Amino acid sequence: MSSTTVVLRKFPANSPVVYQGNRSIGATTHTMDGQTKPTRRSKVTGLQDAAHLARDALQERPELCLGGLFKQGRPVALVRALLAAGAKDLHVYSSPGAGYDVDLMIAAGAVEQVFIPGVTLENRLCPNFRSAVEAGQVTAHALDALTVVGGLMASAHGVPFQPIDALRGSDVLKHNPLIREIDCPFSGRRIHAVGPIRPRVTFLHAQESDRWGNLRHLSTMIYADQLMARASDMVIASVDRIVPDEVVLDDPARVTVPAHYVDAVGEVPYGAHPTASFPNYAMDEDHIDAYADLGDAARTGDRARLDEYIARHVTGPKTQDDYIKAVGGAELFARLEAEARKE
Repeated sequence: MSSTTVVLRKFPANSPVVYQGNRSIGATTHTMDGQTKPTRRSKVTGLQDAAHLARDALQERPELCLGGLFKQGRPVALVRALLAAGAKDLHVYSSPGAGYDVDLMIAAGAVEQVFIPGVTLENRLCPNFRSAVEAGQVTAHALDALTVVGGLMASAHGVPFQPIDALRGSDVLKHNPLIREIDCPFSGRRIHAVGPIRPRVTFLHAQESDRWGNLRHLSTMIYADQLMARASDMVIASVDRIVPDEVVLDDPARVTVPAHYVDAVGEVPYGAHPTASFPNYAMDEDHIDAYADLGDAARTGDRARLDEYIARHVTGPKTQDDYIKAVGGAELFARLEAEARKE
């Protein structure tokens, strides 16, 4: 006779995440043979709850990693909520191309060290990043993309290091704090390797997820998001929409980050703004340029307008709806959606 499963405890859809080790668990079931095992439960959480969850974890170890690339798919709403929650002294990692979100964190005084090969707005410099590094307020480590990806690979694969021998001849070797020179066990020659980069928390943004945390990046611009999810202690994702289970079950191959890597997911419409979330909406270049102008003014001593920006867009909004209204409302996002359809 097959064993009968009796559910002893149920969690509502909006229940807080329960942690054991570095992955979430839910209710338990009891079988007739006396064994217990975890049962599935929703990982959907609110934006502020997710931010407080991340803030508390980062107080244990301050390594935060951000997904996306340059101006695409950045988890900006999660970053803003984390800043509003009072996060400080962060060590920030990212895919090799970061920009607005990291600069905003620095403008808000939340960053101590940066381990990112490129922090740029692509068409101009990140003004607050530049000012803080020049003033010695933030340490920007000299890294290359290979070091970051290699360190994440070592963590994801559970190995003590990842060889990255292509760095030979580069001046990055003189300043890179994450690499070591070792003897190759096969050839005996000296090679370079990076140890595991294991972020305490990783923020991702995707276009869709089901309630269990199965993420679907509908854009081809995923880059290192999947690797970050595998390498991290805790993964918190924002998505433009939560979809019914059937959407994922009907096409499971489109899941880009499986639920067992995701600890919490929040439905945050336009959660990547002002970066893009293709195919849903394009990047808001006007907003990013206006922000950069404020940063440039702050570099010359006029900090007041940058502080007003932070109050209006970071610490002021209590909900994502408040943020949407503050940046231009439905009219703005209708235009960004139309631009995305033209791509």
